[in-house]
Amino acid sequence: MVFDAAATDNEAMLSFDRQYAEAAFARALTEGLLADAVITPGMRVLVLGRQVCDLALLVAERVGRHGCVVAAHEHPRVVAQARRRAAEEGFDGVSFRTMPLDADALEAPFDAVIGRFYLAYQKDPVESLRLAARTVHDGGRIAFQEWHYESMLWADTSDWPRLPLYRDFARRAVEGLQRSGTHVDMGLRLANTFSAAGLCVPALSTDLRTVHGADPMGYGFFATMLRDSLPAPESGVAAAEVDVETFAARLERETIAAGGHAFLPLQVAAWTRAAPSYSAAK
Repeated sequence: MVFDAAATDNEAMLSFDRQYAEAAFARALTEGLLADAVITPGMRVLVLGRQVCDLALLVAERVGRHGCVVAAHEHPRVVAQARRRAAEEGFDGVSFRTMPLDADALEAPFDAVIGRFYLAYQKDPVESLRLAARTVHDGGRIAFQEWHYESMLWADTSDWPRLPLYRDFARRAVEGLQRSGTHVDMGLRLANTFSAAGLCVPALSTDLRTVHGADPMGYGFFATMLRDSLPAPESGVAAAEVDVETFAARLERETIAAGGHAFLPLQVAAWTRAAPSYSAAK
């Protein structure tokens, strides 16, 4: 999908889904994480994520034709879509499995497990990370990347100058994510989560970027976050009137008029190796 950077109409801003925007904004930090964790040709890698296809294909490019990528997801629709896209793009070495992480069907051990935007959506991130780590052999790589959604509420990483529309959006979005059970502080909790799971303290890297000027994908990403954060009609939670359809265009106009910028959520990546002492305790 190609975006016209000069387009400012609402239709252009909302012509993509959050999955595409997340993958685009995450790619730079992901590629750095894969390089830091030394993911190399010939490796066998397990991939996890809310949307696994983009990450699986990035990993497949690194491990090459002699490597193997297994992407696990519990929803058949996500897996079916990922298989179609991988086939269309010629990635024959990627296997997509419909299964929860604790399924016995995974042929462990792997050389690495890589997760992106995964732990924040797990009921127990520590236990989920512990299960993921059990799939790698001694010395194998364990690497995860997460949003720190809460950063959008911080004075220095929300907006500049003050953009009332963005502030209202950020509050609604974070509250909506919390209401759905998302761990909005997962990014900066990664190091503690690794330690709580019995792993070595990980190396960390971060990515913080702004949305400013004419940026259809950036403002559109905020609009999809706002839409996803609204209570479902059957939830019983009262929802204030929010004009989501025009939100991206309105936020763009407000940001440009102020000569300012708005921040995406902070991204944090962490990786370590599975130590023999950890493997012995499985």
